[in-house]
Amino acid sequence: MELAEKNNKKSFCRKKISVIIPVYNAEKYLRKTLDSIIKQSYENWEIILAENGSNDKSPDIICEYEEKYPGIHMVKGPGKGPGPARNVALEAAQGEYVIFVDADDYIPDKDVFYKYISIAENINADIVVSNYARLWNGKLLSAEETQAFALSSPLSEEFRFQGFFSVGTLSYVWGKLYRRAFLEENQITFTDIAYAEDKLFNMQCYVCDARYVFLQELGYVYRRNEESVSWKYHPNSADSWLKIAYTIKGWIKEKNKDMDIYKGLVQYTLFFAPFFDGKMEYIQHKNSLRAVRKVLKIYGQDPLGKESFLELSQARRMSELKQPLWKFIIRGFASGMKHQWYILLSVGIKLLIDLRVDERLSDTGLRE
Repeated sequence: MELAEKNNKKSFCRKKISVIIPVYNAEKYLRKTLDSIIKQSYENWEIILAENGSNDKSPDIICEYEEKYPGIHMVKGPGKGPGPARNVALEAAQGEYVIFVDADDYIPDKDVFYKYISIAENINADIVVSNYARLWNGKLLSAEETQAFALSSPLSEEFRFQGFFSVGTLSYVWGKLYRRAFLEENQITFTDIAYAEDKLFNMQCYVCDARYVFLQELGYVYRRNEESVSWKYHPNSADSWLKIAYTIKGWIKEKNKDMDIYKGLVQYTLFFAPFFDGKMEYIQHKNSLRAVRKVLKIYGQDPLGKESFLELSQARRMSELKQPLWKFIIRGFASGMKHQWYILLSVGIKLLIDLRVDERLSDTGLRE
C-alpha cells in the first residue's frame, strides 16, 4: 500500500504547475505573494509574472526574485488590464496545470498546491476549486464555503446561481487549479473587457462542461486593495457587463448548448450588474439617486436587458432555486426594470446600501 502511494505521488509530482500573476503597481504586496508560492511543499512549479507597465518598484522586485529562483520568469504584459496580461503569460506557460494569483493576494498554506494536484490527478478534474477568505482591513473573513452549491448537480439552476452569483466562488479566476489542456482544447482565453473578465472566462469553462472538484480547505486569501481594478470606480462598467452578457450568450450558441439550460448565466449577470453599478454610482456621486437611475436606465433599455428582465419577472427560471429571499428580490427587481420604475428601484438600492443589507447577503456577511 505504501509503495503504491509513493509511486502515485511520484507520478503526479512530475506534473508542472504554472502560476500566472499579472502585475501592475503591486510593490506593497508582491513579496508576500511570491513567498507564499515559493514555500509550497509541492516544488514542481514555475511562476510567470506578466509585468503590465508598473511605475513603482514592482519590476525591480520581480528581477530580484527572477535572479534568485530559476523557476520565476517575467514577461511583458500589453498594459491593457489583467486579462490580456494573463493571456501573454499563458502563452509562455509550460505546466500541465495553471493557477492564477493576483499580485496583492497570497496562498495561506504550504500544502495547497499539493492538495490541488493530488485531487486533480486522482479524479481527472478540469478545475479544482478551493474555499477562500477575504483580508478586509487586517481582518480575515472566511467566505461562504463551496458546499453551499457543490452538492447540487452541476447542470442545476441552483449550482449556476450560487456558484457564479449569490456565493460567487466559481466566478473568480483565483483560488483554483485549471488543467491547461482543457483550456486549450476549448480555446478559452481572457478577453480585453475592462472589468470582471474572470467571470466570463469561468462561465465559458462551465459551458464547455468542465469537470469540477471541490477542495474544502482554505486555498486562497483575497486582499481588499482599494487601488486594484476590482475596487476602483468604473464610469462605463455597464459596457463591460453588457459585453459579458452578450459574449456568453454567443458562446452558448457557438458550443451548440441548450439555451434554455444555460441562459440563466446571461440573465443573472444582467440582474446583479445594475445593482452593483447602481451601488458604485450611489457612492461615487455622494448618495445621488439620479446617478443610480441613469445606470439602471442603461440596462433597462438594452435589448438583451429587456428580454432578460421580462423572463426573470415571470419567475419560471427560478423554480429550482432553494432560497425564497433571492427569488423575491430577483422577481421584484426584474418586474421594476420591466416596467421602467427606475426611481423606485433607485430608492430600493439606496435602502439596501444604507441598511447594509447588500453586505449581509455577500459571501462573507457584514465586513466591519
